[in-house]
Amino acid sequence: MASREMKEVLLRVPASCRPKSGKDHEKSPITESIEDYTEGIFRLQEELPEVGTGDIAKYMCCTSASVTTMLKRLSDLNLVEHTPYQGVRLTEKGEALSVSLLRKHRLMERLLVDFLELPWDDVHDLACKLEHYISEEVADNIAKALGYPTTCPHGNPIDATEPNDSIRISDVAVGETFVVTKISDERPEFLTYILDIRLVPKTTVTVKARTPFGDVMTVEVLSTGEQVAIGRDVANSVWVKPTREVAGDDRV
Repeated sequence: MASREMKEVLLRVPASCRPKSGKDHEKSPITESIEDYTEGIFRLQEELPEVGTGDIAKYMCCTSASVTTMLKRLSDLNLVEHTPYQGVRLTEKGEALSVSLLRKHRLMERLLVDFLELPWDDVHDLACKLEHYISEEVADNIAKALGYPTTCPHGNPIDATEPNDSIRISDVAVGETFVVTKISDERPEFLTYILDIRLVPKTTVTVKARTPFGDVMTVEVLSTGEQVAIGRDVANSVWVKPTREVAGDDRV
């Protein structure tokens, strides 16, 4: 039997694709988990006057003990300031990291919906994964290719530092007409429901009634004439602006 001829392997895997050693991991102290927590705290700060460990645990779907451990790591990295029983606040470094992640996340959502035509209510989780692997340069190129959008498909600002004067639909008086600007709860099942009842950004609605107890509102979608009853969770997560303020505002 003829011996098999040995050939030199000329292919080489790129450095970024090589298996990571323990030392490689040590060079990158900010892990995906740390980024997720930092971004989560930023989102909570937008909603709450003070963020506690219990709030973070509920948001991240984990135990308070896990949050306490993570907050120690975040503090060591100068991403948060945490005083027991006095809440958690992001540092300037932590806020900068969160703003960068949110920009990448929302640009990815735009890319997935506008270019790849993926469902509006099914891109949040994928964007959560991809945001960790996009450089600022790639994000800049995506923004340019998309024509520099100002919001994600759910209406949330690409630049998270941009002031937003939208209000929750729960704060709208009966008889007032408003335009939906953003949806702050981006869970797939929630977005699917919002899509079903047509309370998506750019939709004009009028508040028709409000129950004195139970926090149930009835709103009319003007484009269809359909009236829908919404509870507290929906009313607190759908944000609107008066129609007179929306004219000419390309951010909506």
